[in-house]
Amino acid sequence: MQRDTRPLLALLALIAVIGLVAGLSAGMARLGQFEPAASLADRHAVFVLCGFFGTLICLERAVATGWLAALAIPAASAAAGALLWFDPLAAGLLFVLAGIGLAGLAVQAALVIRSLFAIVLVVGAVLWPMGTLWWLVEGDTTAAGYIWLGFLILTITAERIELSRLRAPSPASQAALAAILFVFCLSLLGGEPLAGSSWLLALSLFALAVWLLANDIALITIQGRGLARFSAIALLGGYGWMIVAAAGLLLLPPSVSSAGHDLYVHAIGLGFVLSMVFAHAPIILPSVTGVDVRYSAPLYIPLLLLHVATALRAASDLTSIPDLRSASAWLTLFTLALYVLLIARTIRRRAKHKAAAGTGR
Repeated sequence: MQRDTRPLLALLALIAVIGLVAGLSAGMARLGQFEPAASLADRHAVFVLCGFFGTLICLERAVATGWLAALAIPAASAAAGALLWFDPLAAGLLFVLAGIGLAGLAVQAALVIRSLFAIVLVVGAVLWPMGTLWWLVEGDTTAAGYIWLGFLILTITAERIELSRLRAPSPASQAALAAILFVFCLSLLGGEPLAGSSWLLALSLFALAVWLLANDIALITIQGRGLARFSAIALLGGYGWMIVAAAGLLLLPPSVSSAGHDLYVHAIGLGFVLSMVFAHAPIILPSVTGVDVRYSAPLYIPLLLLHVATALRAASDLTSIPDLRSASAWLTLFTLALYVLLIARTIRRRAKHKAAAGTGR
C-alpha cells in the first residue's frame, strides 16, 4: 500500500480508539461510575466490539490486501463508530456494510490462499454483520453481543492458525477444528446461551481452547526470549480464560443467571480478547502503521494486571460483591492506559534512536 496512505490509516485508527474510549466510558456508566456517559450506556458493547475491534480488524485486513480501495471498508466502519454517538440506526446499517465488505475481503483471500486460516476468517467475518442485523432487528445488544464475540473468537483463531503455520495441523486436526467451529456457530445461531441450555456452546468453546493450546506455536516460543516469550505467555493466558468462560456457561447458564452472562462476556472480552491484543499489538502495529515497536520487559506489568482485573470481575459474578466489579473496571482502565503508554514509550525511543543514527551521533 502506498506510503501516503499513512495519515488516513492513523486517522481511522484514532477514530477506532475514540470508539473504545466511548465504550469504556459507557461501561463505567452502566456500573454507576461515570454519569456523563449515561446516555451511551446501552451502546457499550457496540462501541467496543464494532466501533473499536471491528474497525481495527477491517483496517488490518485492508492493509494486508495492499489495495487502496479496500480502505473504504474500515472507513465505513469508522464512520459508523462516529455516527453511533448520534444515530444508532444509521451506524448499525454502516456496520452491516462494513461487515459485508470484510467478509468479501475474507472470501477473496480464501479463493487465493485456499487454506484453513482463510476459511475460518470467512466464517468469523460473516458473524459480524449477522450480529449487527440481530441488534438492529431486536434492538438488544445482549444476544447480538454473543455473535459479535464469536466474530472476534474466530478472527483471532484464524490469525493464530496463520501465525502458527510452522506447526501446520494434520488433516485429522483440521477436520477436528472444522467440526468444533461448526458446533460453535450452530450453537450461536440456535440462540445459545440465552435460549435454554448452553452446553453446545460450552463444549465447542472448551474444545476450541484445547485445540488452540495443542496447535499454537506459543508452546514453542514460550521457551524463547523477549517479545516471543511475552506474546506466548499472553496467548496461553488468554486460552485459559476461554476455558473459564466455557466452565461458566455450564455452572451459571446465562439463560437463568445474569451473573453467568457477565462472567462469560468478560472472561472472553477481557481475559481472552485483550490478552490476544496484548500479544499481537507489537507484531501487528508495525505492519499496519509502519512504526517500529520493540519489546520492553515492563509490558508484563499490564499483562499481569489484566488477568487480575479479569479475575476480580469473575469473583464479583461468583460472589455478588459489587465492589469487586467496580475495582475490576477501574483496574482495567488503568491497565489499558499503562499498556498504551509502554508501547508508545518504545516507539518514541526507537524514533529517537533512528534520528540519532541519522545524524551520525
